Amino acid sequence: MEAVMDENYEKRGYLLEDFRLFHLKDDRGTKVDYHYHEFCKIVLLLSGSGSYTVEGRRYLLLPGDIVLVGSRCVHKPEFEEGISYERMILYISPSLLAENSVPDYSLEDVFSGKPGHVLRPAEDVRRRLRSLAEQLESEMAASGGENAILSRCTLLRLLVEIGRAMQKTGSELPQPVVPRDGKILDILRYLEANLAEDISIDDLAAQFFISKYHMMRRFREETGTSIHNYLSDKRLLAARDLIQSGLSATDACFRCGFRSYSAFSRAYGKLFGATPTGRIVQTLHADDFDE
Repeated sequence: MEAVMDENYEKRGYLLEDFRLFHLKDDRGTKVDYHYHEFCKIVLLLSGSGSYTVEGRRYLLLPGDIVLVGSRCVHKPEFEEGISYERMILYISPSLLAENSVPDYSLEDVFSGKPGHVLRPAEDVRRRLRSLAEQLESEMAASGGENAILSRCTLLRLLVEIGRAMQKTGSELPQPVVPRDGKILDILRYLEANLAEDISIDDLAAQFFISKYHMMRRFREETGTSIHNYLSDKRLLAARDLIQSGLSATDACFRCGFRSYSAFSRAYGKLFGATPTGRIVQTLHADDFDE
């Protein structure tokens, strides 16, 4: 686990395998700050109730709901202490999704968040999805190469079935209950779409017709971080992807909105534990799990 700058989001949990599954039940509640993962995540809520905030949108959850969190999406679970909370959680490598997609169907779309980050399937679909998840759990616990193959096949089927359920009549896509200030969601979308632009707090406040001090306070209340740190992290993540795709670190720096390479390099090192031209090394311990 790697801690980053105090006000930044924290990257929690790493994944070296193609996928992992956890089945947990407790009543300790959650004490997890806003954070993100490099991998995609599915949460099947089996019992209990609470909420999940993904990219500034908070969803109230009921048993049977499925939470879909894409790679690098900032999120935070909230479950009260004393209330039993059972869930199955899948970590999935983005490379597995890409390798098993076809031109007419991308598994990555399941995590795009475009229709929403939470699925509330119809009863028959919910039973089928839970059965597949339990089958996957059983296959992953068994030894033998054939079970490794079966578990991969079952995971792919589960992903396809979730994708179908998102389009199926009778399934719901619960609407987020926050940001309570819809303008903050508009600002989040604007920042995401304009990472390369020179964005100042004053200009942002003027564009959205809001006091800059009110904007900064509401942004932190809704997202758990400052506008500056949110924008910096998003730019660093985008630059990291460009570098990994073959672009030079210098070009990635300026293409993603940084004005100084030295400042970019320092921030990159703090977030990823490596220089922009170095290799980001990730390790996973057997118990290195996080919500």
